[in-house]
Amino acid sequence: MSASAITNIYESLADLEISLTDGTTPYVYGLDELPESITTAILPCRLLLPVSSEPGDGRDGTHIAIGTAMSIIWQITDFMIWQPSEQGLGMREFAPKLIDYCGKYLDAMRAWGKCPHQNSTLEGVGITPGEYEWPRGSGKLYSGVICRLQIREVVSG
Repeated sequence: MSASAITNIYESLADLEISLTDGTTPYVYGLDELPESITTAILPCRLLLPVSSEPGDGRDGTHIAIGTAMSIIWQITDFMIWQPSEQGLGMREFAPKLIDYCGKYLDAMRAWGKCPHQNSTLEGVGITPGEYEWPRGSGKLYSGVICRLQIREVVSG
């Protein structure tokens, strides 16, 4: 009987480097090292978030046949934080970097998503550049890109 590979999927995503055209590669904070707050010294970075800021993001697993085999679509939030919104020249400075990152992220997903881990596949990706508050309730805004991945996993047994 196989077990869920969701932690392996997170690890595989953490190992994935996404570099901008200028060579900048945001550091990835996986599940076991997520920071409680952000300082400019660690930017740019990616946070692989196990919790969502959107209500109703829970996923239900379903049986796919008689027996114990199940299918579930996991939602993973991969949040790239570029810089504090008030830093630098504003949007005209960071907008090109965010859009470049969006394209590079999509390219990375094309290669990674076919099989992020055994018995899993990337079914969808949403890539949204913008200004985001982090952590929630802090009042601190950052330019960045939120990427939401929907990954189907089939657990058989």
